[in-house]
Amino acid sequence: MGAAEKAERVQRQLWRLIGQVYEKRRKDGLNQSRLARRLGVPRGQVCLWLRDRERMTLKAAVRLADAMDYDVDVRLVRRATGVVEPAIVQ
Repeated sequence: MGAAEKAERVQRQLWRLIGQVYEKRRKDGLNQSRLARRLGVPRGQVCLWLRDRERMTLKAAVRLADAMDYDVDVRLVRRATGVVEPAIVQ
């Protein structure tokens, strides 16, 4: 698998996770309007991100996660050793 395919796989996983988290939070009473207010964007923008996730950028995904009280965690793992690089930015 090449780098482009890996990037697409990671992106699809993040989109799926954002959708799952939203559904979980929606059951707890968080709706798109409330999420939009937290983000300072129109509700239609939140609807677009959640409906057509391919339009969701990494920045938007991180903002959505933050607004739903989640953090996005990224790590680098060296293939040859399996060593996880320590986080530089928290």
